[in-house]
Amino acid sequence: MGRDDGFHAMMRAFIRNAGVYVWHTMVCVTALALVLTLFWGVSYVMSVRHRRQAERMLQQLAALPPGATDFSTIQRIPKDSGGREYCTEELCNYVFDGSGFLFPASWLPRVLKRTEWDYLGLRPWQIYVVILKRPSGLADLEVIAAVGRGRGWLENEGLFSGNMWASSEVVMRTDPKAFDLAFQREKEEVLGYGKRTEDQIESTVDGIIVNTPRPGEKGAGAVINVHLSPKAPSDIRGAAFDINLRCATDFSPCTDLCQFAPSAWQSYVRFLESNGLTTGQSPECAAAQHR
Repeated sequence: MGRDDGFHAMMRAFIRNAGVYVWHTMVCVTALALVLTLFWGVSYVMSVRHRRQAERMLQQLAALPPGATDFSTIQRIPKDSGGREYCTEELCNYVFDGSGFLFPASWLPRVLKRTEWDYLGLRPWQIYVVILKRPSGLADLEVIAAVGRGRGWLENEGLFSGNMWASSEVVMRTDPKAFDLAFQREKEEVLGYGKRTEDQIESTVDGIIVNTPRPGEKGAGAVINVHLSPKAPSDIRGAAFDINLRCATDFSPCTDLCQFAPSAWQSYVRFLESNGLTTGQSPECAAAQHR
């Protein structure tokens, strides 16, 4: 009888201790879930808020009249829109992003940089607005927009190592010399196929040149360069600034450049097709092009 009592006492103690451990585990898991939920909520709200600031800034830059190159006029738009300012005697740089809180360089563990955040609408994204000052007081404008994409471009290095984010990037310039050089490159490429004359090619240019997309760093993602003539009409100017920043916060990611820069992509396709060439674009982009 004594042995049975001792055994039962041991079992009761084991069950009691196991219950305490299970309870503590449940409390810790719940607390971790609450912390991550709060972290996600704050990060997402901040990202959306900064995205809307950047969207308003792009709309105002697109609404400038053709030929507007006054430095102070252009500078006021990103400054008043809330961009972080970095100025020198030669240029001013304004930065908009939604990734600074979630994807810092050092203090958060690398696990928080994992691309699985993409499924929750959290992606690293940034817009740089660079205004180059000429001696005459006029300005050239450059807009660089990039958004991370994490599904299908993963480089898994282990649970706590983080993953590699690929990116879609749009680089838009209003430098007239860069516009002429970009057109020259595209014209030479088309002439190489022997299907069009120089006059025929020039007749298809409407104030915007979109160079052939190229891979990003280490082949991750893609970059598209857009060159806008300072004298381009308002509708063409609007196409150059048509950057879909919802790609930064939507739960469904943008996987093609045609989604991130839809109007520039359509201009690129029209230029090639009008000169008898094809793009080899994805079925999704082709479907969007002909809607």
